[in-house]
Amino acid sequence: MSVNVRVLKAFHGDCIFITVESGTVTERILIDGGPEATFGVSPQGELRCLLNELESEGKQIDLVMLTHVDDDHIGGLIKAFEVKDGLTKLARKVIFNSGRLIHEHFKVRVDSNKEILGNFTQSQNTSIKQGNTLEQLLKDLGIWHRSVIKQGDKLSLQSCELIYLTPNEAELKKLLVKWEKEQSSPFTSASNTDWKKSYKELIDQDSFKEDSSKPNGSSISFILKVGEKNFLFLGDAHPTSITQGLAMLGYNADTPIKAEMVKLSHHGSKGNTSLELLSAINCSSYIVSTDATRHGLPNKTTFARIHNKNSNAVIFFNYKSVISSIYTKDELAQLKERVMMLPGELSFA
Repeated sequence: MSVNVRVLKAFHGDCIFITVESGTVTERILIDGGPEATFGVSPQGELRCLLNELESEGKQIDLVMLTHVDDDHIGGLIKAFEVKDGLTKLARKVIFNSGRLIHEHFKVRVDSNKEILGNFTQSQNTSIKQGNTLEQLLKDLGIWHRSVIKQGDKLSLQSCELIYLTPNEAELKKLLVKWEKEQSSPFTSASNTDWKKSYKELIDQDSFKEDSSKPNGSSISFILKVGEKNFLFLGDAHPTSITQGLAMLGYNADTPIKAEMVKLSHHGSKGNTSLELLSAINCSSYIVSTDATRHGLPNKTTFARIHNKNSNAVIFFNYKSVISSIYTKDELAQLKERVMMLPGELSFA
């Protein structure tokens, strides 16, 4: 059994590719697609390069999962489905809590304004407003797992199992809103971050305030269970709900879940990683995905909390520039190999 986790450079978003090998079975899972530049055309983004690589090797993606409809998670997937040789050709199954699906789940009249549009007709003359919906494209392809995914649900593949921690019903209901594409914003200056403070200062001044974003609250988070090993992928989910999901499975501060790795929620935001959540997890490898160009993320406070709880924990970044922006040379010398750049893949045997 082996699990390989590849965290693509998805700018300020998430795009994660997982390969699970068990005996003669190999399965591939893609989580999110980052903003649209992660796919890209000129220049090609890392998602486009990955799909080209898989196609050239005659491989498919067994499961594509969109955690939630924020642009830094869905933008690249929309682009990858708009082209004939992208995910339209390679994806075998898609999990996606679409606006239409959520409306049907709560028996609320479907509003066409809440559907996600795109140029899925492949015509160069078709505007986005005239294009088909992502939901209709996936339905026509016959690859959409057309059922709302929520806390407590499970999905079994041949080599692994996905156990969903979030979202709960209340969080899903809040998503009966229109998806709107995020507007670009300038680089977040260091003055708007907590990067200049030391771990000690951050811990001494620490007070927790949970993320209140409705789209983040609707994010799918899950345990990837391969044999006896657990891998946590937390999307942008709220920590209270993740903790609730873990508690339903019998995990808490007294009996924490043993995890090989944790992909931190919401790009390392301090509002998405509480001390309560960290206490329910026994793990030494944490991953943060962001180039630090949006919203003052990641928060150094998050990493201070992790290292305060487990001084031996290793925090992996997918952009080297983020490490040097957050930590001084003296801090890095003290932390040694507990703050690291991600290799091409993290491999677990």
